[in-house]
Amino acid sequence: MAEPELVAALVALGFSLNESRAYRALLMESPATGYEVGVRAQIPRSAVYGVLRRLVSVGAARAIAGRPERFAAAPPGEVLTLLRKRFDGQADALEEAVRSLDVTPPTPDAFSVRGYERIVEEAERLVASAEDRLVLSGWPRELERLAPELKRASKRRVYIVVFSHAVLPKLPGETFSYGLEQHALESFWKHRLIVVADDVRTLIAATEATDKDGGVVSETPAIAEVATSQVALDITLLAQRQKRDVEHVMARMLGHRVGRLDTLLAKRASR
Repeated sequence: MAEPELVAALVALGFSLNESRAYRALLMESPATGYEVGVRAQIPRSAVYGVLRRLVSVGAARAIAGRPERFAAAPPGEVLTLLRKRFDGQADALEEAVRSLDVTPPTPDAFSVRGYERIVEEAERLVASAEDRLVLSGWPRELERLAPELKRASKRRVYIVVFSHAVLPKLPGETFSYGLEQHALESFWKHRLIVVADDVRTLIAATEATDKDGGVVSETPAIAEVATSQVALDITLLAQRQKRDVEHVMARMLGHRVGRLDTLLAKRASR
């Protein structure tokens, strides 16, 4: 793992920037004196010993007595085990604390999501929540990120429909694609993602892989209906071009609406 990746991963887990740099320096060469760690990690000498003591206190480093005192990195596997154990303990404590409040906060019908990673997290949450149906439209990059949750949904016997203009990776469910190359599409089409779970929960978002990406998560059935209808239209147009029968898919996606519409059209034709 390159330095920016390792340091960023440690910071995301709750380490300070200096602690992350110091741990990496110790991984690269241990044991080492505080002075040596400070030089390698570019941490001021006045701060490096405090940083190393904090790493020792959380089990990420070990102090070796002597003159001068030296430090060694704890093996990454041990650090990960410690972090998982502490996270699980903290999560259990939070769950117990929330339960003790005995309150149920109101859930908004819709809320905004900002940033690419948060959007993908919400998409994963919606897929994981599905009990009956999932309708998705997006680009291979985002759909591939969702593939593990989609596979789990398929094992739960959730009916899955996926549409994309680009070449799709292997995914469970009914898949529809024009098979176009991403780079060609990206010259005139922006990355967007639609996820509809159980005809109720919907995510519509920009997915340009930047912190400026924005989206909306909704639990309004009307929004789910409009989003599903848009994907159904895309699939219908593709089916016409590819001469593909999608009647069974439309029936599952749109439910009773398809049958009622067919009945009305038949009555009109018989007049």
